[in-house]
Amino acid sequence: MSTGEPQGVLERLHRHLQERETACALEGLARLLLHTQDAGLGGQVLGALLARDGRFEVRDGVVRLAPRPDPFETEEVERVPFAVVDFETNGMEPERAIEIGLACFEGGEEIETFETLLDPGTPVAPFVQRLTGIAPGDLAGRPTFGAVWPELAQRLRGRVLVAHNLAFDRRVLCQEIERLESGQQLREPAFCTLRFARRLIPREEGRGLDALAERFGYEFSARHRALDDARAAGRILYRLVDLARERVPITTWRELKDFVDGKPAESQR
Repeated sequence: MSTGEPQGVLERLHRHLQERETACALEGLARLLLHTQDAGLGGQVLGALLARDGRFEVRDGVVRLAPRPDPFETEEVERVPFAVVDFETNGMEPERAIEIGLACFEGGEEIETFETLLDPGTPVAPFVQRLTGIAPGDLAGRPTFGAVWPELAQRLRGRVLVAHNLAFDRRVLCQEIERLESGQQLREPAFCTLRFARRLIPREEGRGLDALAERFGYEFSARHRALDDARAAGRILYRLVDLARERVPITTWRELKDFVDGKPAESQR
């Protein structure tokens, strides 16, 4: 059994649970992270590590992220500040961001944006170049993620992080932060508009960004470019809220989260 550095194991586990937004079996995680065939022993070792880290909860052999206080729980949805992000990546290993788009919303209105191309220090897959129109020459001389992270972090702070397919964009963001070796972590509450759409819209009607944009009459100016995709996700978020309110009364941020989590409407009062 290889445990590696305990802190490294815990960071990988934290990212693993964040990306999947679900609980996982302790022994299965031990096999994955500790590279052991003795699941029982591995579970004991991993459980001992987790017991000293307040980010995790272990109950009945299942590991989940411990809930963090959400400062917006009782706020009306229209008063919650959202930071909608989208990343374009190089399409290869190691996965690196080549463009960041951020659109901040409050009360249904876009209040500020941030966008930049990034030099990933790697080649860019041909299919990504065709999809986005971003060529390697466009990235030469652009800032690194580390150079723009202080400004991006300031804009994210105090807002709910939103993305369409949050698992992807949050993974890219967390990987880039981890490479900085600064010890910083992404702590903001987060919300996935794709998951929201899956709660509301049948599969056959489409829940992807293109299908939702067509459904709600949003016209892209530059599809598969980070800022325009982030703007689309932000607009779609509010249209999905309106659609959800046709089914159940939703006023507060907590009621919206409960709806997306599938909790009965009675528990949202």
